[in-house]
Amino acid sequence: MGLHPGRRRQLVRSVLRQRRGLGWRSLGSRVLAPRHEPHRPPRRPAALVMSAIDTHAHLFFETLLGSVGDLGPFLTRDAAGIATLTTGGFDYVLGKIPGLDRTAEQRLDELDKAGIEVQVVSASPLWYFSHTPAEVASRFASRYNELLSEWTSADPARLKALALLPVSDVGAAVTELERAVRDLNVVGAVIGTDAAEDLDHPDLDDLYAACSDLDVPLFIHSVVPGIDGPDGDPRLRRWLRDVTIGYPFEETIATTSLLLGGVLRRHSELDICISHGGGAVPFLLGRVRAWVATGAAPVDLADFDEGYNRLWFDVHVHSDKSADLLIETANPERLVLGTNFGGWDSSSPAQVERLPIDMGANARRLLRL
Repeated sequence: MGLHPGRRRQLVRSVLRQRRGLGWRSLGSRVLAPRHEPHRPPRRPAALVMSAIDTHAHLFFETLLGSVGDLGPFLTRDAAGIATLTTGGFDYVLGKIPGLDRTAEQRLDELDKAGIEVQVVSASPLWYFSHTPAEVASRFASRYNELLSEWTSADPARLKALALLPVSDVGAAVTELERAVRDLNVVGAVIGTDAAEDLDHPDLDDLYAACSDLDVPLFIHSVVPGIDGPDGDPRLRRWLRDVTIGYPFEETIATTSLLLGGVLRRHSELDICISHGGGAVPFLLGRVRAWVATGAAPVDLADFDEGYNRLWFDVHVHSDKSADLLIETANPERLVLGTNFGGWDSSSPAQVERLPIDMGANARRLLRL
């Protein structure tokens, strides 16, 4: 039997106190303000054993290169053999790699070595094509989903798929979601932070409703502006900052749009999981709540807190302190493992094993496993 949710949360907070030597003051249902006390060594109750289910991994298929017209994608190599993937207006240096393809058998061997039981795989955010004409985007998403379904069929118990959706036409996105759930054995869908003018836009309500009706979660991943849509801040193109800080910035906007725009209030059964801990939201939560408390926001503080409590996040945040802050602010029963497996910033279950939450059980609830 699993722990009662209330008991699990008590254990989480108890262990955090033991690990960091902190006391808290409560703001509503949120734990926000630490009080520094002498450090104590970490402890983790035996009842909270993590079963490694990775919810954040991406996959390319070489057969799709050149299938989106002028947007590519294109794979080139320089004289030194360094490969670059060009998608629309963005060049992504991949290094000396033999190619984009990774067989399911290769991935399963890698998962065994990493100690990952189940992995959820989706398209790279470089290939979301949120602003591409619907006919082209729909054709690309449909073929990508078929390839991914075939890839995961090598071991459907361990490899799970998220459907790519052509959100430039929400009707087409809903149709593709229905097909993918019905025929391709996906466990959910993924869209980018640029899926619409903003993520609370009414145009997306049909998609949110479809996810609820089909009882599948919706994952939201940050994107690089300018691939097939409006350019972002040009300063971010230096030193890969459009990924290192641009991604969290996009996720911060996405999270606050969902909360302030009332998406979760309109769709009470919808489960949304946002990458990278929701960006900078854990750090900025107090500031945003302070503005909501003035009464100038479109939602009141109770609605805002309830919405944040319902959101899911992966813990791919790259540092112990960031992970601790995420646990203290977000709902620990809605945090799941994410690794960006095989990426430049790939992490492993061992790096977050110390966290006093059962991310495996959380992921099974999120994915309906």
